[in-house]
Amino acid sequence: MAVSSMCSGCLVVHRDGLVAFCTEELDGGHCTGYDHPHLAGIMPCRVAPLVVRCRHCQQALQLRLMIAEPFNPALPAHDSASIN
Repeated sequence: MAVSSMCSGCLVVHRDGLVAFCTEELDGGHCTGYDHPHLAGIMPCRVAPLVVRCRHCQQALQLRLMIAEPFNPALPAHDSASIN
């Protein structure tokens, strides 16, 4: 049974699922690979300290909103007798 190598960093992922970077790379270390488990887990991409979306994530969100189906929920029938 082969033991998979694990990276000590945290994998940072853009809103559309693309990997942004590994925190080990920022610290000058070496990431074992984006397809390997990461000891510190996975977190969404944020531009610290402002906690806003990066340009890539903002464009992905805008594209998603442009191609999304319109949100038109079916509302229950209105009955004036049931209104308090």
